[in-house]
Amino acid sequence: MGELVADALISTVALASGLKYDGIFTFQVRGDGPVNTMVVDATSSGALRACASFDAGRLESALGGGRPGHLQPHLLGSGHLSFTVDQGPDTDRYQGVVELAGGALIDSVHQYFRQSEQLASLLKTAVSPPSPSEPRWRAAGVLIQQMPRLGSDFAADDADDLWRTAAAFVASVTDVELFDPMLTPERLAKRLFGTLECEIAPAREYRAECRCSRQRTGRILASFPLHELKSLAENGIVRMTCEFCRSDYAFTEAEVEALHAPPRITSVQE
Repeated sequence: MGELVADALISTVALASGLKYDGIFTFQVRGDGPVNTMVVDATSSGALRACASFDAGRLESALGGGRPGHLQPHLLGSGHLSFTVDQGPDTDRYQGVVELAGGALIDSVHQYFRQSEQLASLLKTAVSPPSPSEPRWRAAGVLIQQMPRLGSDFAADDADDLWRTAAAFVASVTDVELFDPMLTPERLAKRLFGTLECEIAPAREYRAECRCSRQRTGRILASFPLHELKSLAENGIVRMTCEFCRSDYAFTEAEVEALHAPPRITSVQE
């Protein structure tokens, strides 16, 4: 399952990096397989987090025969993949949804590109589990998009030829190249697209960071009926655990009641 989550993480980073937005980009999968939900989100400031919900018994059975050749149909089953861009309460959220398709998660991403995007796009990802020589998980990816033609002198046939050339270059990249510590993203881009007048954009950094907090958790609890929350109390304590980072937030019944209390209005008379 780690490979599936890692693939979703690198896909999210690649897709979010190609957007100009201030807010949150969410990559979400829901299926009827052993892994029924997977959520990854990235903020425009670079905070990245992920979580997956699964049936332990079914997952063990699915992986019992060794690593499956195709993770998606074995672990996710049938379902949907969605992308959401949330730029805050003053802006309408954008969401695109596509059915899970193919033998790998990236096949569903490309299905979304074909159905929902006006610009041709191609994403290639690679995931490397821990090994004796490299104890960390590693993931890498390349995303290219065909940009709109600028100016009337640039013929459509020329643009299509350039796109096919760029796509062939990306298809030729090996996992070894993507994980080579000496081959930086800048060097790889110049190696692939140097003949196409490649221009390197500023790097965007991402970090593992959860956005949960006691205040945010309190707002979520306040959205539920008070009697339901009290029924969940154990020894006078209502607990809520973040699905992403597993941080545990405890509220006394008095604190829960305070969350549902109407705001106090103070009048000032002169």
